Amino acid sequence: MKNPWHERWSRERGTPLRYVLVEERDHGPEGRSFPYACGYDLLAKCADVEGLFTEPPVPAVPGEELVLFSCAPLGPLREAVDGKDGGRIGDMLIEVRLGGEKVHDWDYELCDAVVVDQQPSPEDASLVDIALEAGVRPPSWSFGTPSDERQKQFGFELFDPEGDTPYGSCAAVPRLFHSRRPPEAVVLRLLGCDPDAPLLSRGHGSTRLDILAVDRTGRVMTGRTAWLSVVEARPSALGGGLLDVTVSGEVEEQPRPELEPVWQAWLDGRPTEPNQWARFPDELRGEWLRFTEMRHGPDRKGGAYHLDGRHVTGHYALYCALGEALNGPGGYYGRCWNSLFDCLSGGFGALPPFTLVWHDFEVAHRALAGEGMTAGSYAEEVVGRLRAFGATMELR
Repeated sequence: MKNPWHERWSRERGTPLRYVLVEERDHGPEGRSFPYACGYDLLAKCADVEGLFTEPPVPAVPGEELVLFSCAPLGPLREAVDGKDGGRIGDMLIEVRLGGEKVHDWDYELCDAVVVDQQPSPEDASLVDIALEAGVRPPSWSFGTPSDERQKQFGFELFDPEGDTPYGSCAAVPRLFHSRRPPEAVVLRLLGCDPDAPLLSRGHGSTRLDILAVDRTGRVMTGRTAWLSVVEARPSALGGGLLDVTVSGEVEEQPRPELEPVWQAWLDGRPTEPNQWARFPDELRGEWLRFTEMRHGPDRKGGAYHLDGRHVTGHYALYCALGEALNGPGGYYGRCWNSLFDCLSGGFGALPPFTLVWHDFEVAHRALAGEGMTAGSYAEEVVGRLRAFGATMELR
């Protein structure tokens, strides 16, 4: 999405425009946030955001003890309960259910979870009560603390961080809803900020906004949601009447320094050659997928597409390769099991029926063996979902 402020800024300021800060005014038909929003207000433009790429405070989320009562563990959680890798699970997602239905946007993330104790559940010997040590990251939207009676009506489903692979279920997590100290405030400096920025007139009140990175062509690359308040504004060393504005608050999923090369890779615009993502390790390919989310065309049925499977050695790699196969270099076609369903349902370029020739499929089959939702290969399950929607799959 090309923004309307790029050419004027470049012409008048003589310094590159790298970031815009916008505030969403209303939502599109599916409640999507910017850049799909129907309306937004421009709060500020600036040449750089100092402090955006930083390591979170250590510990990022303080560790605490939780107990999963009457748990039926699956996959990595089952292995951790059995003592594999010292009981380490890593990160885990807890979804709250009410009457069997997911409570929208009420997901809790457990960070660096480790099983420290377990014993058979007194309610059902086939289940287990699991004591964990983990950091707890609550949902960004606050729902308050439900009453004890309300909590008794809840059920809990456990997943990997992407919400794809089931880790089991449990009947209760009593300390999950406790109040926690808010994270340490992040301090950013908006370097070379336009002096008439509406953000400056907000005073010290916190504003929910999107920090959007702009490439050299003037298109929005990606961004982060933040809650920021202005601390001070001083004349910028860049001159031209610009200001350096210090703000503080919270940045959702603040990018770590090792992600910066991914942002740099998109600075000249959307990639024109395939497999540019393959030079990054798998943990950075999830960030690459953020950049692809606006890169798809109108719906089109039919045709044959070719997926280069040589580099599909993980979940993120699979979706990087699938997006490029169906929507060209830098293209998007989901980033997890649920978003793949959305893409196959329309609105994201290629729409079944089509033919997908998956070259070197065995690479993904081996790399993702045992990581499917039924203990099979996740690659096979993706193939099955594509076929279920009418795609003809050729595995080579």
